Amino acid sequence: MQDKYIKDLTLALVVIALIVFGFRNYFLYSQVSRIPAESRYSAMALDANLLTQIQQIEQSIRERKDFTFTVDRDPLRQDIVVQTRTDLIAEWEEMVRQMMRVSATFIDSEGNRKAMIAWNGVNNVVGIGDVLNNRRIVSISETTVSYTEGGRRGEIIIQPIPQRPDNLDPRQR
Repeated sequence: MQDKYIKDLTLALVVIALIVFGFRNYFLYSQVSRIPAESRYSAMALDANLLTQIQQIEQSIRERKDFTFTVDRDPLRQDIVVQTRTDLIAEWEEMVRQMMRVSATFIDSEGNRKAMIAWNGVNNVVGIGDVLNNRRIVSISETTVSYTEGGRRGEIIIQPIPQRPDNLDPRQR
């Protein structure tokens, strides 16, 4: 007998829930039907021309983000607009002056290994244990100078002054 009452109670709850959902659905539908077809803000809406312009601007921005520059030099650098041969030679000489290179190794009169390192426009004679530009010289061989800097080890190989580029050759005028 109790099962019958539970079944009736469940059925009654389902019917009540359906009635509640029906009223709620009708209420929401009546609210939606009161919204006018034309919004009061339609006068402020974008016209087709303005929308097209905005889309073109957005496309242009996307293209610029994806663009890859392929220039060798900074295009905003103002001093490269017109460079004469003299300017290019001066630029090459400055690059060579800033290089650190071993120009010679030798043994001095006391039997100590020494190296001549050209750096910053000056030829520096250094021996094992000397410091040049925060680099401590640890060994000197016939062709290389080994150093440590900040816990890292490196080598400088003996080399001549780099060749001047062909387009800077003064004989080609």
